[in-house]
Amino acid sequence: MILNLPIDVWLMLITYLPGPVGNKLRYLLWRKRLKYLGKNVRIDTGVYFQNPKFISIDDNCWIDRNVMILAGLDNSKREKIVLKNREFKVEPGVVFIGKNIHIGPACIISGISAGIYISDNCGLSANCKVYAFSSHYRSIKNPADTNICFGPMVPHICQCLIEGPIFLGTNTGIALNVVILPGVAIPENCFVAINSVVGYGRYNPNSIISGNPAKKTGERFKISE
Repeated sequence: MILNLPIDVWLMLITYLPGPVGNKLRYLLWRKRLKYLGKNVRIDTGVYFQNPKFISIDDNCWIDRNVMILAGLDNSKREKIVLKNREFKVEPGVVFIGKNIHIGPACIISGISAGIYISDNCGLSANCKVYAFSSHYRSIKNPADTNICFGPMVPHICQCLIEGPIFLGTNTGIALNVVILPGVAIPENCFVAINSVVGYGRYNPNSIISGNPAKKTGERFKISE
């Protein structure tokens, strides 16, 4: 009778099973379903993957409790604002997580349609939100159109979306509750301070980035001339 349980029930049991046995079962499950899963990867309880065939996780990573990682393509005919990102290195809709990365509890990593690339040795603290794809508050084609609604449940003709791939460079640190918006590229050795909202723009390597809207407020490492 247990063997005949529906696949959704098995998935729920494995997703929330604690301890080393749960970690092992989740690794075995997602190794077959993700685009790529490297060695020594810990997938904690409550982790959710949407469109796993678009998600790659490299070696020595920890995806902490209740993280959501969303990926895949959006082929709808909805109006879209598309932001470019020259640093983005993979196909649209792919979420790529490099080596030695911790994604803290309750983070949302949403690379739908555009994609997200997280380079090696990055750390994202709890409750970070990284959105490469989101609803926009009005139409760009017709800003006076009051039929545009903010949210995904209205007809597609009443929606306007904004999308842009996101790139995090090597050894980037993202502190608690940070929000990163579509099209952002953060270069190597940067640190984003607590509660910052990082919008589309250019940032230099080795920067401390903070505020809402975020801007460079200092240098992370004091490199002598």
